[in-house]
Amino acid sequence: MTLLSDFPDLDVPRVRRGEPHTIQTRGITLLRSGHRAVRRLKSQHAPSIHGNKVWNSSFLIMDELNRRRRAGEIDPDSHLMDIGCGWGPLSIYAAKRLGCRVTAVDADPDVFPYLALHAAVNKVEVETLRCRFERLTKQRLAGVDIITGADICFWDELTPVLFNLIRRALGQGVQRIIIADPGRSPFYQLAERCEQHFNARVVERRTQTPRSLSADLLIVDGD
Repeated sequence: MTLLSDFPDLDVPRVRRGEPHTIQTRGITLLRSGHRAVRRLKSQHAPSIHGNKVWNSSFLIMDELNRRRRAGEIDPDSHLMDIGCGWGPLSIYAAKRLGCRVTAVDADPDVFPYLALHAAVNKVEVETLRCRFERLTKQRLAGVDIITGADICFWDELTPVLFNLIRRALGQGVQRIIIADPGRSPFYQLAERCEQHFNARVVERRTQTPRSLSADLLIVDGD
């Protein structure tokens, strides 16, 4: 499914620089929960799996992707899969600033109108896929170059699910997986398992924009 064609009646605001309830950073525009367009969507769509805002760890992954692009490690035609995409800040950034083909994945169908809104505001298109992590099969992962996920390892039961997903992805030739988290214990359990079995490491990242933020990034490289 392609977002903009799937929501033809979406009411897209004209966002001006400095407008209240917006985040304008890294070449993209994001809407906060208090923005009138988001409030309008909330009356129709209520995400149920924590897809209720822009998660801060997304910005640290954006910076890591930009570093990789400058180092020549990301081609404009790379296929990036954003798992647990939520409102889609990473998906929007990868499509608009990196020129990637993007597949935005989430188990909750009610996040996709918010993603569509952000895609329209930023004038990009991304593909969407409603799917749980454990149902991302080898066939779905084939041809994907990069997988990203921000704030997606928040329950203990997600640790083995994400570990198995990473193993499948590496087996299908995915070149790099980047998962960010502010410091939850399930994330560190996942990181420890990945460091034992794969070419993986955890790095701390910080930024001052759009405000002072920090997160740990689990980076898993393919062979």
